[in-house]
Amino acid sequence: MTDLRLARALLLSLVAALALPAFGQVLYKLIDRQGRVTYSDREPKNFDGTVIRIESDTTSNIMPPAAQADAAPKAGAAPGIGENRRRIREELEAKLRAAQARVEAARKAKAEGGEPLPDEMQTIQHRRPPLKSGQQPPNRNCFAATDPSGAPSLNCPTRVPQDAFYERQKKLDDDLKRAEDELELAERAYRRGTD
Repeated sequence: MTDLRLARALLLSLVAALALPAFGQVLYKLIDRQGRVTYSDREPKNFDGTVIRIESDTTSNIMPPAAQADAAPKAGAAPGIGENRRRIREELEAKLRAAQARVEAARKAKAEGGEPLPDEMQTIQHRRPPLKSGQQPPNRNCFAATDPSGAPSLNCPTRVPQDAFYERQKKLDDDLKRAEDELELAERAYRRGTD
């Protein structure tokens, strides 16, 4: 059975279940690891995902008298289901936007922090064989020297990044990975909360 057929069958079973008398009716919302949502009237066994029990409220289908429907909600009245859903959706959206902003900030820091800072550089000495007559040194800052054994050599100092640079790069990578993981969790929570 394809996913589309399965979804249609589940939708039809949900409609049929809701059309029956709802006294004591219990449904289960099943959310698998990929975030797909299905409904069942039986609690699943060995389901690898989130199971939410939904009990129907038979009093919610009763229409209030016209006078009550037109009246404004009282100041101390508890918020309705729609209001709660709207509030939850806004909270989830705010968390999602904050997670997106953190990822953007981490990406920007990573892009701008790719070059070594002045205090992250060190000078190392490359020792080479001495120059032959008429030969030019590979760099302008090379100079003739004597190695520790007393033999003549050519010393060419070079500036390279030190460990502090690589540690900072690792921290930038870790910060970006953490922000991306938080964004993934916020996206999943937003999808589940707005189903």
